[in-house]
Amino acid sequence: MNRANDFAQMSMQNYEKAIELIDQAGGGDFEGVKPESLVSEAEIALGVKFPPSYRRFLLEMGCGDINGLEVFGLINDNFEKSTVPNGIWLTLNERASVGLDPAYVIVGDGGDGTYYALDTRKSDATGENPLMRLSVDGKQAEQAAGSFGSYLLNAVSAVV
Repeated sequence: MNRANDFAQMSMQNYEKAIELIDQAGGGDFEGVKPESLVSEAEIALGVKFPPSYRRFLLEMGCGDINGLEVFGLINDNFEKSTVPNGIWLTLNERASVGLDPAYVIVGDGGDGTYYALDTRKSDATGENPLMRLSVDGKQAEQAAGSFGSYLLNAVSAVV
């Protein structure tokens, strides 16, 4: 197996471990399964391609929370008038209100006015994007995780 495949497998393994932890902790409050057509519609609305681990989360979990940790994603196809945890709506809203770079997809709240976002400008050979912690104004970013799967495992591990 080459390095790219190892990384992709690791990201998915981290995602799967996070889902196991969520299940063991009672399942949290997640929207549930979403159709491929809705995930594709969200990509079109944002003008990006989701990395494999986040795409899988959207398809299997949608969005939701566990023990106070909100993971943003998909509720329905209303991307213009919605609320958190609809990450597609929030990303579009932040683009309009603060000029958020269109390469970012917001997936979580930093708890202090900051957000966690995928940086779709950067993609490894497997299609995974690094996860960044954005400043309050969205203009500065520092890497918080190598992929959505890693971010999800770290975040869920901290609350369960």
